[in-house]
Amino acid sequence: MASLPAAPSAGVLPVIPGSHDFTSIVSRWAALVLCEDFSKLQNCASSVPTQKADGFHLLPIAQNLQSTNPDIEKLPGYKVGIIGSGAAGMFTAMIFDYLNDKFEGLNVEYEILEADDKVGGRLFTYKFPEKDPEYPIGPHDYYDVGAMRFPNSKVMARTFELFKVLEMDFVPEPESEEEVKNYDPKPGNLIQYYMRGINQPVLFNGVQVVQKEALKDIFEPPMSADTFGIPHIPADVRNKGAGDLSGDPIKKVLDVYTKEGAQAFWDELRDKVDPYSARQYLAKEASYDYNTIEMIETLDFGNRWYDQAASEMVLESLDFDAGQGWWCVEGGASQIALRMKKMVKAQTAFELGKAVTAISYKDPTDRKKLEVTVEGESTIRTYDAVFNSATLAAQQHMQLEGLKLNWGTKCAIRNLGYGASCKVGVRFKTLWWKQNGLNITKGGVGKTDLPIHFCVYPSYNVHDSADKPGVLLVSYTWSQEASRIGALISNNSPSDEKKLRAVITHDLARLHAKTDDKDEADYKRLYKIIDDQWLDHYAYNWYENPRMAGAFAYFGPQQFSNLYNDVTASDGRYMIIGEATSAHHAWVVGALESAVRGVYQFLCTATESAPPEAAVWKAYNAYNNREIPGPFGPIPEEWNRPKDVRLPRDYSKDDRKKIGENIVPVGELLRMGILMEQIRLRQGVDVIIPDQISENDVTAILGEIPESVQPSVPVSVAA
Repeated sequence: MASLPAAPSAGVLPVIPGSHDFTSIVSRWAALVLCEDFSKLQNCASSVPTQKADGFHLLPIAQNLQSTNPDIEKLPGYKVGIIGSGAAGMFTAMIFDYLNDKFEGLNVEYEILEADDKVGGRLFTYKFPEKDPEYPIGPHDYYDVGAMRFPNSKVMARTFELFKVLEMDFVPEPESEEEVKNYDPKPGNLIQYYMRGINQPVLFNGVQVVQKEALKDIFEPPMSADTFGIPHIPADVRNKGAGDLSGDPIKKVLDVYTKEGAQAFWDELRDKVDPYSARQYLAKEASYDYNTIEMIETLDFGNRWYDQAASEMVLESLDFDAGQGWWCVEGGASQIALRMKKMVKAQTAFELGKAVTAISYKDPTDRKKLEVTVEGESTIRTYDAVFNSATLAAQQHMQLEGLKLNWGTKCAIRNLGYGASCKVGVRFKTLWWKQNGLNITKGGVGKTDLPIHFCVYPSYNVHDSADKPGVLLVSYTWSQEASRIGALISNNSPSDEKKLRAVITHDLARLHAKTDDKDEADYKRLYKIIDDQWLDHYAYNWYENPRMAGAFAYFGPQQFSNLYNDVTASDGRYMIIGEATSAHHAWVVGALESAVRGVYQFLCTATESAPPEAAVWKAYNAYNNREIPGPFGPIPEEWNRPKDVRLPRDYSKDDRKKIGENIVPVGELLRMGILMEQIRLRQGVDVIIPDQISENDVTAILGEIPESVQPSVPVSVAA
């Protein structure tokens, strides 16, 4: 997370204007996906007084799903279970701490069940141990195995709001020699991250070039077939950069918006982009042949990256422009996790080494309590609600039959893609890449088609002495390349990795050596330097971790549009959270947003049995009124009723006005989702049977039934 590849080197693509209150195009896409799913059900249910619902016409949902119980004078509070202590799990606890403080009497008690022996999940920093007193460990002898860089953009605002709460201050980059001498960031400070650096080498097809001006937006020489002598590429694209070639088809999609409007754009994205992989889309829309697509993929990202959905490629290019630069954390991203843990008020709530094996409703007909089984424990734990932040792959290893999950949710857990990723960090006696004629002094990334693929020059040690020990992220791989190099990584790194070391030493020397040296003297010189200065290394394969089984969510064609509603479905008592269940999957901000969404789902259902004056109502309405500040609020924008989603077309103008006055757009799609999931569970089926939705089921639909609108014969759908 927070470590996906940068956008293609074509430069910044324009952001679509006119997206209402949506700061994120991905969130807008998610909202439309949700609206279309709910409109299908409304259109098929005879108990719903309209048959004119579609993706842009929906009846609204009330703030309360059921009438309150005025006989309840005082609630004893709630006990919830949080599975996993990564960003999503710990942030859920932090949200409840904030709400408990703000709304006296809410009393949400939580337990955090972590299968590992440490907190943080994919906020994981490896710190090298001292093995030779001649080379003592310094403050920068580490590397981030998981999340490592954060773009400061509108989309990522919640992440930076969290940093502020955690008192993680920005430390500006020194500009003079005197400032460099006084530059002393502390662990947890935010320091500048260099996506590109001066003198970074690029080696493809045996041809090495050094991008001396790589700090600029345009690579010189360009990342093209001509530059690297790649054969079988059509003449009209041979001299164009790979980023430009992948960016041109994306621009055509954006042109649909500017020329034909928003509706045409979303239709285009849904019908002509999302059904295809990036590879298929480039072949279909740009008419690139096989060799050209392989060349673009290799130079920009790596083998099999274009197996992801084309819509992911389009939306990522729009959303992840780092408006105020990229940042990393002094001391490593694990500092985020450590500060989150420290801020959680109930320190005794953390229970490490507690692997959850099963979750079920205590009473399948009542569904008011959930039972959680922990490996090695004879006593079953009982909660009012459960927040499961384990990866979907890890959830697949749990026994979840007792939750009666719907078919779509089970498909999402089983099928949603997780990208493979491996990292290898090496501690050397000196920062050899800063000297020896290489002069790579300002971070950046070296790229190659050799097995190491990306070599990342750390931004946190750019001001360190080149003559002292330091760490280099010698290999960062995704997809198939990660699977290949992962075969050389042991479960007990650095033991049993002789072959891995040999491959890395060779690839590093090749990447940095001049390729016009016929007797390979430069390669041999660098090979010896790298081999002699090697002190220690640590390699990690995220797919080999049984509690992760993957690095980050990686959606294939049509997966997001078909499964997003299912993977976020909840009755308000069992919530799946984590970055994979967010519109901004693969980023820390996605984990945070999923936690906010899960807490709102819980509060919404908790109001069903609470009197109007109860604290849970106050907390719930505070979210509805946008009164919860960041990072703990607001509700992620894709769950609000979009402005262009209107009341059904068969309602009169007066009816629209009357009902419209009662619409609370904030969180409406979440309330609708909870209502639908509760109906499905009561029906005891995988998919709601629209004809069996009773009038009592839809009492949450607002407004009186207009006399002019009579339910027509419902459309028959399969259960």
